[in-house]
Amino acid sequence: MLINDDAQKQVLTILAKTAVTPAADVQERASSLLQLNPGQQVKAEIIANLPNSMYMARVAGELYKLEIPLNVQPGETLDLTFVTADPRVTFQMLRPQTESVQLSSMGKWLADVVENAPGLPPASEPLVEHPEQAAAQLAGRLKTSLTQNGMFYESHLAQWALGGLPLKELLKEPQGKLSRLLSEGEGDAAGEQAGGAIADSRTLPLIKEQLHLLNTGVLAWQGEAWPGQEMRLVVGEGSAEQWEQGIEANLSLDLPRLGGVKASLRFTPEGINVQLVCDRPGASELMRQASGELRASLAAQGLHLNKMAAKDD
Repeated sequence: MLINDDAQKQVLTILAKTAVTPAADVQERASSLLQLNPGQQVKAEIIANLPNSMYMARVAGELYKLEIPLNVQPGETLDLTFVTADPRVTFQMLRPQTESVQLSSMGKWLADVVENAPGLPPASEPLVEHPEQAAAQLAGRLKTSLTQNGMFYESHLAQWALGGLPLKELLKEPQGKLSRLLSEGEGDAAGEQAGGAIADSRTLPLIKEQLHLLNTGVLAWQGEAWPGQEMRLVVGEGSAEQWEQGIEANLSLDLPRLGGVKASLRFTPEGINVQLVCDRPGASELMRQASGELRASLAAQGLHLNKMAAKDD
């Protein structure tokens, strides 16, 4: 999620204030013995761990069973604020101020990255060397570019930790290329780039794009399909208000014979819907004439073409 002021306040409120409620079997005793005013602060000394997140604690000189949604140990002391005794005795737990400050600092840092970090540059190398290679190689090269561009590095790191991904594959990604495993003897330079900051400054464009992806659910790729052929691909979840739920990809190309073409591909459990918008008059008719070839090509990949529509813009 993109960290903004409202979201940050909500997160800090949830983390800084956690309800601690005694079990029902102590309510009658608690009501008669607990002499506290709403807002009064007390300390709870944890005496023993009980099953199901329950703890025996001493509060204001009396023993109570408390349900605490945290992992605490006997001997620890928690700062509580008394809220009410009706209908159940309820405390609010105060978290250490330093933790809130650290969370706030992280939120401000993330917001600064989103606002001020540079964007990712387009892919530096064409996906294929010649247009003739596109049919056979373009899809595989595009998949590699999307999965090894660093956007999913943390997920791949978790896969590697579980033995599901070779280390050499991690080292191909931008963050992996900064690893000291590939730059032995350059550790000092790497340390200077990080500068004691939260993250290496060279990864800030990636972090910015990751935050954008988390916030919007949209993954974008821009570069050359082959030398001189610009291409832009945007992938995201479809809008349930406009059409059935699924994945939608929007591809933009400016082709030598057909001119500018925008293709919207909607992936559903039943198959693919394709809509083409062409800048050059007559190009859409050429597209419709080739729809059978498109259907056959998709079928060869195990995909079903539900519908194809083409029009001139």
